Amino acid sequence: MVITTGGTIGSILQSGQVAVEASASKIADEIDAVKQRLGLDVEVISPINKNSEVLTPGDWVTVLASIRHACQQDCDGIVVTHGTDTMAYTVAAAVAFSHLWNKKICFTGAFLSPDHPRSDTALSLSAALEFAASSQPEQGVYVAFRSDADNREAKILSGIELKPMGFDDAVFHSQYNAVVSRYCPAVGLACEAPLTAPTQPVVCDASLPTKTAVAATQKKIAYLHLYPGLDKGLLRAVSADKDVVVLQLYHSGTGPFGEEYSDVIDHITACCDDTLFLLGSFPAKHITTAYGSTHALMASGGVLYRDLQSHYLYVFALLALSSGKSQTDIRSLLSDWEVSC
Repeated sequence: MVITTGGTIGSILQSGQVAVEASASKIADEIDAVKQRLGLDVEVISPINKNSEVLTPGDWVTVLASIRHACQQDCDGIVVTHGTDTMAYTVAAAVAFSHLWNKKICFTGAFLSPDHPRSDTALSLSAALEFAASSQPEQGVYVAFRSDADNREAKILSGIELKPMGFDDAVFHSQYNAVVSRYCPAVGLACEAPLTAPTQPVVCDASLPTKTAVAATQKKIAYLHLYPGLDKGLLRAVSADKDVVVLQLYHSGTGPFGEEYSDVIDHITACCDDTLFLLGSFPAKHITTAYGSTHALMASGGVLYRDLQSHYLYVFALLALSSGKSQTDIRSLLSDWEVSC
């Protein structure tokens, strides 16, 4: 089953800009061509049709509900087409509720629209559909996307390890460059890693949160990228009346710190009794001894996680709060990834 949501993969060049095609006929034609070539029986549903920058956390719930519906159908696998700008967030939402899925879910998208002469749409759909239809693994959340700008190959990445695209990226990457499988149109799939679902934190709720609950919870959580000179006044404004604040640290698991600048440490110390500060992320594979600022952030009351990207912490905490979980519950669910002082 293919769930289409819009994005570049469902767009056309119109009036000098890339825009989602209202009728979604182009992506339907692309899916039909790929399924005929691969000899697959495919059913398509389209719960939403938007550019991914327009998607809200409430739209995550719509996509998750469609995935749950697909899991109840007689299909071998599920493909979700999605725009690249916010794909990592929707994938994170699917990972957070992966305990509910009894099928394999493979997200995919395109860097260039289907009507572009160098479009990667056919490659993305072929890789995603063939991987979703394969026998192993039986379930889990994955992403299929091209490996390079020449569209010669696609990579299959684990959803929990997917990185949001950087501003100059033309492809998706994963943590520590991990690749589950590769797809080449001439030879098909070639596995690079054991096809077992990685360990990942899940919300552990039997049902999805409502869109109303998610909209209300958005007011209770904040997500901020730390930077040199971050002012305490801004921190106070961001954290006001928030149950959870996610802070994205520097790449080595550090943050603004020093004798001349203690605003971040002072703010967490003053507010951690009321607000849960989730800090992401500590690259445990590369750094064996934490820096002084890392220890100071944890000692001030921040909770640091190894190898859980900050966008995942944000999505997970938002959906957990929307499902009625407390700050204590969230910390417990994430405890296996927590870094101790």
